[in-house]
Amino acid sequence: MRPVYLLAFAFPFLFSCGTAEEQPAGTTDAVIDSFSLFKPIASNFDNRTVIIPEGYKYDMLYTAGIDSILRADGKKFAARESADFTAYIPIDGSNEHGYLYVNHESKNLDDNLGDGGGGALLEIKKENGTWKTLAIKHIDFAPVGGTLRNCGGTLTPQNTILTAEETEPSNNAALTGEYRDTSNFKGLKRYQNFGWMVEVDPMSGKALHKLYAMGRYEHEDAHIMADNKTVYLTDDATPAVFFKFVADTAGVYTSGQLYAYKQSTDGESGEWLNLPRDKDSLLIARDVAIRLGATLFVRHEWVDGVGDKIYISETGNNEYNLDRAVGLGAKPANYFNICCHKGENNYSDLYGRVLELDLNTLKMRPLVAGGDITGTLAGNFASPDGMYLGKVNGKNYLMINEDLIGNTNNRVGEPGLAKDEVYNEIYFLDLENPNPTANDLKRFLIGPEGCETTGTMFTPDGKTMFVSIQHPNKNNPAPFNKTVVIAITGF
Repeated sequence: MRPVYLLAFAFPFLFSCGTAEEQPAGTTDAVIDSFSLFKPIASNFDNRTVIIPEGYKYDMLYTAGIDSILRADGKKFAARESADFTAYIPIDGSNEHGYLYVNHESKNLDDNLGDGGGGALLEIKKENGTWKTLAIKHIDFAPVGGTLRNCGGTLTPQNTILTAEETEPSNNAALTGEYRDTSNFKGLKRYQNFGWMVEVDPMSGKALHKLYAMGRYEHEDAHIMADNKTVYLTDDATPAVFFKFVADTAGVYTSGQLYAYKQSTDGESGEWLNLPRDKDSLLIARDVAIRLGATLFVRHEWVDGVGDKIYISETGNNEYNLDRAVGLGAKPANYFNICCHKGENNYSDLYGRVLELDLNTLKMRPLVAGGDITGTLAGNFASPDGMYLGKVNGKNYLMINEDLIGNTNNRVGEPGLAKDEVYNEIYFLDLENPNPTANDLKRFLIGPEGCETTGTMFTPDGKTMFVSIQHPNKNNPAPFNKTVVIAITGF
């Protein structure tokens, strides 16, 4: 979901305060085939800390409620929960001193930092082998009428941030407990002011504008192509539509053409449907796209790409019905007839998958499906969500984060099911493998009980990996009873 700067890895940013700490290593496989980047760790469904491979360690950069965030007026307040997307911006080209932008996927009332969601900018530095946070600054979204549930995003070539509002309130009453100001804003009902991509200038600490031309829906993530005009956009809804935006002017995202993807009947190609550019249509972009025949997906999450391939995580949904959308003339993606069709327009997609879109043919196919992992590492790959693409030792890898939609159906094993908890992981997938399965995934990290792993990002040299640990179980031992952002080294 971010632009890919193919150095050793790609980069965006994160930060928090804390001390360096060696991590317990999970049990490793006795035989690790040809994969040598790290020793994959075994599944663990009774874990309350962070487990990473032998030879790696993490430093704490950000701890919600413990660290302080500086507002523009000089006052400090407790750092916010729900850290998500991160992006790293080097200072003077440094891989050891930079800024880390962090999204807050929050929707709570806050008298100090503003209702709804938000973002923070950390200045971080690596000293004597340990990453430390020097300062945390608040990002002010008041100039754009506030924000809600800032999930994924991307760093632009101009070093601005495009942050995704993963929410689409249906009326002002739906804002209760999330955002108190229900007055109209710039000609929109307040609830209509949420559900957009938002451009932020992290250095000034302010949001610049809502990007109406990209449409209003449950924005999850974005990926900007090398032309700095084409932006691929995901929709975290059931049903979901896959969007493309092409700016009228490179680097200026306030005007342009929005498109929706339509898959061919045989699934071997596709086309882009032009959507009307008027604001009334853009306010209900998904419905307009469905009426035009856009293909139906289920909860698209993050998006990234390299060369002529775009990768999309699709997290799945236990049970869903597509009567309404099909009645409007749309059709589900053809692979749902194989994996998930339960009769009529009823479907069940328990584990999700990662999709691949070939930009030459416009064929979209499942690249790797969720499901059981066999062998001594065992476990289950399910509900892919946050995702990052980078190059390591000449190979392109997807780093795939889980955010389980439930703990049944063998997603967490007996220990997790007995405690009614979820355990999420991060996997590496070697993109040289043209037809991977879940058994080709290499488990790099297991998050603490209850958390979502997200926000994966690297420094340009590929030596530091940033990860957000979001909403862990409050009964975990500190610091993993709160949202944290960590920096992992050892690559």
